[in-house]
Amino acid sequence: MKRRDALKSTAMILGYAISGSTVAVLMQSCESGPKLSWTPTILSNNQAQILSGLIDRILPSTSTPGGLDVGTDQFVDKILASAFPENIQKGFLAGLDAFNAESKSLQGKNFTKLDDSKKDEVIRAFEEKSGPLPGNLWAYNFADGDEFPFYRMMKELALLGYFHSEKIGKEFLAYDPIPGPFQGCIDYGDVGKAWTE
Repeated sequence: MKRRDALKSTAMILGYAISGSTVAVLMQSCESGPKLSWTPTILSNNQAQILSGLIDRILPSTSTPGGLDVGTDQFVDKILASAFPENIQKGFLAGLDAFNAESKSLQGKNFTKLDDSKKDEVIRAFEEKSGPLPGNLWAYNFADGDEFPFYRMMKELALLGYFHSEKIGKEFLAYDPIPGPFQGCIDYGDVGKAWTE
């Protein structure tokens, strides 16, 4: 065998090896959907992607930050893990899976694979068929209900996380829950938004 033929053969074998692994990585990345920038505590990776997609459509970025910009999806995952009992956690996770199944039924694809207008159609359909939360989310015994109120709970937790985020509180809200003494003639520039810091 000549040296030139040996080099060609080696290059071809190396090329096939690299191509095979590259194709495998590309196939895996196509299956898993968009990458998360955070590690879920209680949600699976797929469930976290669905939750992030939902929050991104409910609280999108406009002239103000969106839900994902302030970490609302991470907040929902963490509060589920730390503040709710196991039966509510399981109900929420099953609700996320049911939401994705509804997406497949209505649009033929996983929620994370849909374009924004199709995602909005799935959310609208789910919104219309979801009743209100029965009473207060924190005091409700979910075991008494006919069906777990996943969508309403997710939405309430998303709004809670969004409006309690540091960025929204410091930069966008101007609400003073305890205003203090009345001072009738004061320059607003002297006060600003000191209570959110």
